[in-house]
Amino acid sequence: MKPSPEAARQRTKKPSREHLVMVITALGVGIGILAVVNHFVQPAPPNTLTMTTGMEGGSYALYGEWYRQILAREKVRLELLPSSGSVENLKRLQDRAVKVDVGFVQGGTGSVSEAPHLHSLGAIFYTPLWVFYRDPRTLDDLSQLKGKRINIGMEGSGVRKFSSDLLEASKSADPPTVLSNLSNPAAAKDLAEGRLDAVMIFGTAESSVVQDLLHREGVKLMSFSQAEAYTRLFPALSRVTLPMGILDLAKRKPPADVHLLAITTNLVARDTLHPALVYLLLEAATEIHGGGGWVQKAGEFPSPRVQDFPLSDRAERYYKSGRPVLFDYLPFWVATFVDRLILLLLPTAAVLLPLIRVMPWYYSWRNRRKFFHWYGELKNLEMEVLEVPSPERKPDYLARLDRIEAAVMEIHVPMGFFQEAYNLKQHIALVRRKIRRLELPAIGSHSPEPRSPQPVE
Repeated sequence: MKPSPEAARQRTKKPSREHLVMVITALGVGIGILAVVNHFVQPAPPNTLTMTTGMEGGSYALYGEWYRQILAREKVRLELLPSSGSVENLKRLQDRAVKVDVGFVQGGTGSVSEAPHLHSLGAIFYTPLWVFYRDPRTLDDLSQLKGKRINIGMEGSGVRKFSSDLLEASKSADPPTVLSNLSNPAAAKDLAEGRLDAVMIFGTAESSVVQDLLHREGVKLMSFSQAEAYTRLFPALSRVTLPMGILDLAKRKPPADVHLLAITTNLVARDTLHPALVYLLLEAATEIHGGGGWVQKAGEFPSPRVQDFPLSDRAERYYKSGRPVLFDYLPFWVATFVDRLILLLLPTAAVLLPLIRVMPWYYSWRNRRKFFHWYGELKNLEMEVLEVPSPERKPDYLARLDRIEAAVMEIHVPMGFFQEAYNLKQHIALVRRKIRRLELPAIGSHSPEPRSPQPVE
């Protein structure tokens, strides 16, 4: 029966379903790959960080506020946690129960064996040891403080640990020396009012307490005559110089170079800190600490020099080649989104591109295979007709051929594969003619010689 025009139109429209299946398959594979890759790629960075800093009025607290202001420009909120100093900062970072991400830690106060989950983002500034004293003499060594009333810092502060070690090495820590553990502002007040003979302060020159004592009448600053020896005995220490006249050029204050001991302060973070925030913190560190100062040269910090904790991979990359180029042209949040998108798309493209190249072949094979089965059925029927050319089986042969033809008529393929359908239909017609030529032999005639089978090509 001749198919209706409507049925023909339906068959012509069917190929669009094939395209739809292909598109949906490709999308499904792509989404699946993205999901797998996304599982291994860092999530978007958080918009809040917590930094453990230092005592109110100290250099750590001051720097923490500067970091907060710079990160706020990039819409990242930095929460500041005051502390007693470097030792407490390190304890907070070590304790995963404490909500903190990054903090200031002096060199020599910890080790990677104690906290393998901590990494350094680099050295960011020198923290000099300022030994202020009241004495008619000019003192140049800690051994001269034996028997004095000395403040060595609060419990939990880095200054207390180093001050104790230095005084013990100088044989000045034991009685009759009296050691106290006041905060820096309280100790400065007691020194000015005569209740203390000396105070040991680890802090930057910008610290308000240091500035107050540097300009206070009757208070002197110790210049270490054996500074080099201390650095050999205590590898965490460095020798720095406060130049003559740095306080007041006109008055030549100080009147000579002052030799100080200093600890390098590091920016230490947990290994859970998002890589994008590593770059942001290091950019802030460069802005804050990159200039010259009283005891450091311009460009000296931040630095990849580390003592206690290994440098993080992202920090190492930053020191070698700077921040990713995207951050030079795009706002922070846009750059992090694009950077993450690239990380997602690259492996996805690596899988999808070969797949896309195979798709045309698969598409062609998928449509051609619809005819393969019926070509096989037709070939089997033709071979049977040639091997058993019995007129009695002619109705059975034709019925089987009709079923093959009907099945072929129901095959739906895109227009580009119509030729396959036409070829199969031509071969069906050829086999039909062979079947119709099967006739009963005339009475008395001889059976024809058997012919070699001629299957459909």
